[in-house]
Amino acid sequence: MKTTEKMALRCRDARACRPAVIACLGDSVTHGCFELVDLPDGRFDTTYRPHEGYPAKLQRRLNALFPAAAPCVLDAGISGDSARGGLERLERDVLSVRPDLVIVNFGLNDACGQDAESALAVYTRSMAAIFDGVLRGGAECMLLTPNFMCGYVPASVKRDDLREIAAHCARVQRGGTLSRFVDAARAEARRRAVPVADAYARWQALERGGVDTTALLANGINHPAAGMHDLFVETILEKLFE
Repeated sequence: MKTTEKMALRCRDARACRPAVIACLGDSVTHGCFELVDLPDGRFDTTYRPHEGYPAKLQRRLNALFPAAAPCVLDAGISGDSARGGLERLERDVLSVRPDLVIVNFGLNDACGQDAESALAVYTRSMAAIFDGVLRGGAECMLLTPNFMCGYVPASVKRDDLREIAAHCARVQRGGTLSRFVDAARAEARRRAVPVADAYARWQALERGGVDTTALLANGINHPAAGMHDLFVETILEKLFE
């Protein structure tokens, strides 16, 4: 990709171009959300550890690979967001910084709507519009497919309200709804020759190999454990260097 060429060029001559800017647009997984915690007022919130999320890990890997290039990885994830929300803030949060590459990662919240068919149509249109907006703005674009959600309600999820959420997510995962959303995103990406960093396919391979993928989730529902963010990074790097 041109973004890696730019980093390599700047490693050879720091004055040759500005540092490469990579923007990661997504939801809570991109935002660096992990476990859920109880609040004093009875509600719950997520634990934020952005330094353990894939954007920060990608930053560290690129610094190691291109030590003189000073690339910048921007975390434009927002917990609870969807592709439609990402589209609404695309200009403000991403295109305004003139990125060289935009990595787009949505699907988890999108797939959990009560009306799956309507939600899928909105998701597909939104992802298509994000890709078009990024490409029209002159940046490279990459689709990063999501991780699995839980396949069952784990014992680690204690609260009744969270167990209901986990049960719904498990139905979405086991029933193939999330896979349909991922397939739709892949199709829109390929129509535009947008590379697909297919993390979802890697989670599918883990499941086929007998791995309990629910045990790989920090909150037992949909946030992958910190170590699983390395899988995102490896998948992204594989596409960057194709």
